[in-house]
Amino acid sequence: MTRHILQTNGKKQPCRQLWLMLVMILVLVVTGPPRILAAKENMPLAAGMAVNKAQSLMAEEKPDQALAVLTRYSEKQAGNVHYYIDFLTGFCHTELGQTGPAAEAFQRTVEKKPGLTEAWLNLARCRYEQGQMAEAAGAFEKGYDTSEENQPVHLFYASACHFQAGRPDSALTVFERLMAAHSEEITLEWKQTLVNILFALEKFRKALPWLEELAAETQGDTRRQWQEMLLYQYLSLEMKKKALAYARYLTRTHPEDPGWWKALAHVHLTDNRFEKALAAMLSYSYLTPLTPEEMRLVADLYLSCNIPLSAARQYEAWLEQHGDTLSEKQILERIRIISRAWLSAGNPDQALTWAKKGLAKKDDPELVSIRDHVLATRKVPD
Repeated sequence: MTRHILQTNGKKQPCRQLWLMLVMILVLVVTGPPRILAAKENMPLAAGMAVNKAQSLMAEEKPDQALAVLTRYSEKQAGNVHYYIDFLTGFCHTELGQTGPAAEAFQRTVEKKPGLTEAWLNLARCRYEQGQMAEAAGAFEKGYDTSEENQPVHLFYASACHFQAGRPDSALTVFERLMAAHSEEITLEWKQTLVNILFALEKFRKALPWLEELAAETQGDTRRQWQEMLLYQYLSLEMKKKALAYARYLTRTHPEDPGWWKALAHVHLTDNRFEKALAAMLSYSYLTPLTPEEMRLVADLYLSCNIPLSAARQYEAWLEQHGDTLSEKQILERIRIISRAWLSAGNPDQALTWAKKGLAKKDDPELVSIRDHVLATRKVPD
């Protein structure tokens, strides 16, 4: 009977595709190249002149011309140039939307200057835009490690990129590092990513505290999705008391939402509390029209609760509205149920009427038995 209720089984079940709820906002603010004195870095004179000219052109918003200056210098040096030339070259390519060449330039930069944070972060952005998520993750983590500020957002980006690369184990490792170093700076959006990572690793129980927080604290349309997922987890983890308490809480706080009444009915059905499941489904029916499957469920519940009169009427209404979608075999099965329900309700005339309707379609031993029983008991002429 529970198959009629919980539609979230197919839609909300934890899976890798919960990426849908993965919040990943890559906003890298590139305000310009780092302030590095050429003399301090022992930059060759010609290189310094190329840098100065390129920076002047960049200030005039002429990245194509700046790139041409740097390219000519690099070609003269056969590529054996100061790391800062590579960095500016990558920066120019980025301004021109040329992600591939930019990534190559930033890669050369970090090979020559592994401690340059800005190069790692720009490289990470390029790798992300190229769809190279594993490489982007590594670059973000390097950007965090080499930075004096150790900004937590870079560890979050690293974790999220690992996850998108299909490496949830690595994603969790980095996220745990993030939590250990910056526990007070973990946002709700980041916790959504953590839950998705834990789901991908099938660590559902470990995800539960975070899921509970998201269901309670998230605002807007996504809050309901987290609430549905939390209820599903309580049920799948066989936490029946929590599932019942939470379903009741949801119907109490949002009595106008039919979905929560249906969910409450499902929770009751998991423990065969048919009367309470029926009450919840009736509340549901007052808020939204029932589907054919839901109408059938309500009729089944009436019968299970020994309310055959209501069951018979519900089955009749259901068959009248949706009988044209059934095969002859299915219709005959429903007619048997209706006839038995009327008989249990103490209305043999209606039981006989339905038995005859079925027998007009096909000879059926059960309907013959009901007909003969009614005729023998009531002595109604055939």
